[in-house]
Amino acid sequence: MAKKTIKTLARQAQDELLEESQNSALLQEDFATKAYQMDVVRIETTLAELNILLGMPAVIRSGFVQDDANKLITIPTVFAKVDGLPANEKPYWQHLDSIRDTNGLQALVTRHMNTSDWRISSEDFNAIMSNFTAQALQQSDAWAYQLLNKLLQNQIAEAIVALLSDWPFSVSQTIENQQFVLSVLLDLPKELLEMSLEVDYPKEVPLLAVVHQESLGELTFEDIVAFNMFHQLGWDVVVYSPHAFASLENYMTTDSYDKFSYDKVRTTSSATGDPKKSFLQKWFGN
Repeated sequence: MAKKTIKTLARQAQDELLEESQNSALLQEDFATKAYQMDVVRIETTLAELNILLGMPAVIRSGFVQDDANKLITIPTVFAKVDGLPANEKPYWQHLDSIRDTNGLQALVTRHMNTSDWRISSEDFNAIMSNFTAQALQQSDAWAYQLLNKLLQNQIAEAIVALLSDWPFSVSQTIENQQFVLSVLLDLPKELLEMSLEVDYPKEVPLLAVVHQESLGELTFEDIVAFNMFHQLGWDVVVYSPHAFASLENYMTTDSYDKFSYDKVRTTSSATGDPKKSFLQKWFGN
């Protein structure tokens, strides 16, 4: 026999409001979709609206869907690269400074994403790929995220399976490359991954902003794999490249991200110097 329950007046009012609004995501309680399965779709946007979109909660973005019957939430996210600098640089750098200084769900990355040279063994890789599911992945000897919240572990495992299946990379999907990618995905910075626990979808979307300065050098395939992982976890990912250095385009298909360009490009240190010296003098040292 089912236990009898009585609703308080506040609970009755809340339930009636949700019913009248068809369970509007704007009115639901905090973290109401925390246990929902997440489906990430990429928003194709414009440079003019990029910063506006980055501040928008998921619920008011085009393509957002919350399926309460199937416990599924579709999160529209940004994956973009911005080359060069605007004529007025001040708002550009102020935007990056605000990301760096925020206490919210934003991270400004100015270093490489790989944390070690660890690579999964062929034995562990073959065992995982023989039954490549989120559940089996978490039960493998190579799973390194046991300390994280269990819901987050599930999300990470599902994101890894989706990423290897979708393969947004322009490099060939060989066994060796799959093994490399899986190694990177199993060795990501846990302090960044843990930020996903604080995200209250659909009310907010975390941001991973990458500043590709000259001092950082080449962004590696490991970096690009990591960026894709955070995007698959429902993050907005934007690579800012004042020098217009290549990065995403070296390793990803052109339909996997938006690419924007300002008219001005910051000069590298190697291209600057004594203006009295000709190019040939600098090149040959005479």
